[in-house]
Amino acid sequence: MNVKYGIAILFLSLLFQATMKAQTTNSSEINPYRVVTRCSSHGITLLNNLDTYLSGYNHTGIGYNFNHENFRRAHTGKYQWRYQTLFSTIAGYTKQHSNNQFTLLAKYTWGGYHPFEINQRLQLLAGAQIQAAAGALYIPTNGNNPVSAKMRLALAASGMAIYHLPINGHDYVMRYQLDIPIAGVMFSPEFGQSYYEIFGLGHTGNIWHFAHPFNSPSWKHTLSIDLPIGNKRHNVTVRLSYTADIYQSKINGLRTHIYSHAFTFGFVKTIYKVKQGDNIKAYSPY
Repeated sequence: MNVKYGIAILFLSLLFQATMKAQTTNSSEINPYRVVTRCSSHGITLLNNLDTYLSGYNHTGIGYNFNHENFRRAHTGKYQWRYQTLFSTIAGYTKQHSNNQFTLLAKYTWGGYHPFEINQRLQLLAGAQIQAAAGALYIPTNGNNPVSAKMRLALAASGMAIYHLPINGHDYVMRYQLDIPIAGVMFSPEFGQSYYEIFGLGHTGNIWHFAHPFNSPSWKHTLSIDLPIGNKRHNVTVRLSYTADIYQSKINGLRTHIYSHAFTFGFVKTIYKVKQGDNIKAYSPY
């Protein structure tokens, strides 16, 4: 009986060692082009809004900002690519004297980039984005027109600079990103036109417009730093970011600007996809 138990224990031990060896082999043979970096960030944003459809005055205040980013590598033939999806939303409260205004905005972007390796630390990326944005500004004290809807679909030029700064065995990553919408379509009613006329009576002849940098000069830039905390095998990466999102338009005799300056905090998760359904957390966020 003892011999049987001994053989069973030896077999289980060998099986465990083989499994651990297989796992080690898989971890060391990770395809470096199948990496996904995810980060969800939360923070506050300072708002400055003007919409002459609702009011001729600036409204200033504060809001909540949420961002979720997926950043992944891809390899097609001899070409390397980077893909980014980003969802962001703002819920804010602004006021001008006794007039209160509520802001709700959401934006989704998908971008593709080609990297240029300058040296071991610096990497530049150039590409384009598809941007979809929607939201509303609401002033409850307005009588006939309390809401101004915002909808825009645009093609944007985008670029990044990523710099790695090694300190005490850790990889601190700084990134700057600039996005500039080049062409698209946007929604705007005519001056004095109510939403009842548009959606109730069907007067939709002049509400969609071609948007370009001359009638809708807008841009967004983000500066972030990823701070690894812990050691290489067991660490948490924290991301601190500042984002300025500048939206402006002058269409149909209406002027609009929404200036957002956001300060956010989040955690970075980087995943190496080894095989279908098998993910391993990695150390370097890029």
